[in-house]
Amino acid sequence: MIKKKLLYFSIITIILIAPIMYWLNAWWGVKFDGISFGTLMFVLSRDRFLLIATCINLSLYIFASVKIFTLKEKIEENTQSSNTGAKFERPSFLNNTTQDDVAKWEGLYGNNNNKNPQQPKPENAQVEETVNVSEKQEIAENTTVQPAQQIPTNNTPTPVKEEIKPSEENNVVNMNNTVTALDVYKNMIGDILTDNGYENIGAQVIANTDVDFVSIAESDTLILGMILMESGDMIANEISSGNDSPSWFTNEKKFTSPVWEMKNVANIVQNMINEVLPEDNGIMIKPIVVIPNATISNFEEIHSKWEEIGVDVVRFMNHSELPNLTDILPDKQGTEVLESYKNFTLTLMKYFNQKARKTPTKKVG
Repeated sequence: MIKKKLLYFSIITIILIAPIMYWLNAWWGVKFDGISFGTLMFVLSRDRFLLIATCINLSLYIFASVKIFTLKEKIEENTQSSNTGAKFERPSFLNNTTQDDVAKWEGLYGNNNNKNPQQPKPENAQVEETVNVSEKQEIAENTTVQPAQQIPTNNTPTPVKEEIKPSEENNVVNMNNTVTALDVYKNMIGDILTDNGYENIGAQVIANTDVDFVSIAESDTLILGMILMESGDMIANEISSGNDSPSWFTNEKKFTSPVWEMKNVANIVQNMINEVLPEDNGIMIKPIVVIPNATISNFEEIHSKWEEIGVDVVRFMNHSELPNLTDILPDKQGTEVLESYKNFTLTLMKYFNQKARKTPTKKVG
C-alpha cells in the first residue's frame, strides 16, 4: 500500500505542482532551489493569473491528499474485517439457480406476471390485478398500429428531441481554444488599466490592424494599445525608404514598425472623431506599444523620435530601458466613464470592425 501511496502522490504532484514550478521558472526565472516565502509572495502579488492557478491547484492537491489517506484507511479496515474470518453470504445469480428462482424472476419481470401462481400476492393483489388488466385493455383498444403512410396528420406539432452532444451529455467542457501568452498579457494589462480608472473595450481591428487593447476614461481619454510579442534584441527604425513603411529588425526577421502602425491607427481614429464631433471635442488619443519580452538595442537614439511621432513605447514585467506602462498612463483613479462617451466609443469601434477586411493584416510579432 505504501508503494501505491507514493505513486498517487507522485501523480498529483506532477499534475498540480509541476505546472506552477514551470511557470515560476519560465516567466519569472525563479529556480526550485531558490524559492523563498518572500519571493513567492512578490511573484503572486504581481502575477494574478499565477495566483489564481496556485490557489486552485493547491486546493486540489490538499483534497487529493486527504482522499489518499482516507482510501488507505478504508482499505485497511476492509483488510482487517476480512482477516477476522467474517464471511458474508451473497446471493449468486449464476450458480445454484433453481426452478423456483427462475419462476420468481419470471413472476417479477415476465410478461405473464399476473398468471404466475408461485409469486406471492398481498391481500389487495386481486383488486390491483383487476385494475391493471382493465387499464391494459383500455390502452390496447385505443392503440392501433397503422402503416406509416396512413397515420393521420395532427395539428399539434410533434416535439423534436434535442440532440445532446457527447460533451454535453457527459458534462464535459471542450476547451479547444488554447490560452496564449498574448491572452495572458491582455488580461494583466486590462487589470492594470482598470485599477487606474479605465474601462476596457477589448481588442479591436482598426484599419486592418489588430489593436490588442482599447480603454477609455472619463469623457475625453482613449487608449489604443498593441502588444509586441517579439523576444531578444531588436533595432527600431522609424524612417521609411521610398513608399515603404519603416521597419524594425531582429536577428531572424524584418517587420513593419509597430510605432508607425499605431500612429496610423491613431490618425484614422482622430480623423473619424473630428468628422462626427466638433473639432474642439477635447478627446485625447494615446497610442501605446507594449514590449514585454524584447529589448531595444538603439533605445538612446530612437526614443526622441518616438516622442516626436507621439507614440509611447513601454515595457511590461521586464527591466529594459523603456518606461513602465503605469508611468505613462494618465491617472484616472476615482473617476467614472461618461455613459454617452462609452456608447460613442463602442459605436466607433463597431464601425471600424465592420469596415475591416474579413482577414485582417497579420499583427506585428
